[in-house]
Amino acid sequence: MFRRTIAAAALALASAVVTAATAAPASADSIGCTASYVISSVWGGSQSHGALVQVTVRNSGSSAIKGWRVSWRYTDGTVVNQVGGAVSLPVIGLPGMYAFGNESYNGALPVGGSAVFSLLTSGGGSAAPAVTCTPS
Repeated sequence: MFRRTIAAAALALASAVVTAATAAPASADSIGCTASYVISSVWGGSQSHGALVQVTVRNSGSSAIKGWRVSWRYTDGTVVNQVGGAVSLPVIGLPGMYAFGNESYNGALPVGGSAVFSLLTSGGGSAAPAVTCTPS
C-alpha cells in the first residue's frame, strides 16, 4: 500500500513537470552569438614572431542583435599588439585575458549575419583559444 502511494505520487509529480515544461511557448526569440578565431598568417617562421588573426562573430540566435562582445584567455604568453574592426575592452582578472566589443558600424547583426575583425599578435604560439561571445 505504501509503495503504491509513493508510485502514484511520483507519477502525478512527473506528469505535472512534463505539463509545465510543454506549456512554455515554443516560438520565443533567442538571442545568441558565436565567434571563431582563425590564424590567417604567421611570419618570421612561427606564430611567436607574429601572426594575423581574424575573428568572425556570427548571430546564431533567432532575432537580431544590437551589439556583441567576445573574450578569451591566452595561456601561452601571446599578446595582442593591434586590433582593427573592434574596440578593446578593459579586463580585470587573469593574465592573458582579452575582450573586444563591436565598433559603431558593425554591432547590429541580423539573424545569421556576421562581422569580422582582425588582430596582430606576437609571442606564444599555441593553438587558437576558446572564444566566448555575448550579444548585447
